[in-house]
Amino acid sequence: MERIDDLQCKGYRIVQDTEAFCYGIDAVLLSAFAKESIKKGYRVLDLCSGNGIVPLLLAAKTEAEEICGLEIQEEAAELARRSIFLNQEEERMEMLTGDLCKITELRKKSGERLSHRYQIVTANPPYMQSDLQNPDSKKLIARHEILCRFQDVARAASFALESGGKFFLVHRPKRMAEIISILRENKLEPKRLRTVHSYVNGEAKLFLVEAVKDAGVELRILPPLVVYKNKGEYTEELNHIYGIGKEERKNRTT
Repeated sequence: MERIDDLQCKGYRIVQDTEAFCYGIDAVLLSAFAKESIKKGYRVLDLCSGNGIVPLLLAAKTEAEEICGLEIQEEAAELARRSIFLNQEEERMEMLTGDLCKITELRKKSGERLSHRYQIVTANPPYMQSDLQNPDSKKLIARHEILCRFQDVARAASFALESGGKFFLVHRPKRMAEIISILRENKLEPKRLRTVHSYVNGEAKLFLVEAVKDAGVELRILPPLVVYKNKGEYTEELNHIYGIGKEERKNRTT
């Protein structure tokens, strides 16, 4: 079933398929982590783009000149295109259907697109390797490394970025050592890292990392991001990220 959701930012909305393609908190946190580095006139590429949630949030929150998404599943890409049209962003946004493992071939087909020309690349890739797989094929592809591995994602990001460009990523902590190693193999040097915790005393559930192409070694560990103050109650930082005002917060807790 389809629905249209309010993104709580400048009136932007997104078309979602509730049975297959709905965004989660990881995409919201990724866009918030990346947006401060996106300056006016920048070109942005989002890999593993799904229904286009990260590009849409970045369009709402930044003055990027061009925002392109790349998604292998046509159904998800088509939802994103409809959202682009719904928000009247056709001039600076585009959603391409294609396999990031073949990004060099896609570049030839798309002319100037998907070449070494982006200042920013983002990705919310499939997290899971050998975990129990979801029998729904659409969700399976989105959540498990079936059609691409993280090595492929890092390779595509490095290819698309200009030297000095930044790659923003969200992933699972249990794979952190592997992720950092693969980033460095692809000339993407981790510069900032932030862990995400459900509660202040809980283990990290996600981590966000910013890597810079062709940069030297220096990694900053940022203060942790905590999602909940209490069960069902976001922290002030999460309310700010989601754009939830005081009145709506009050309504949610009554």
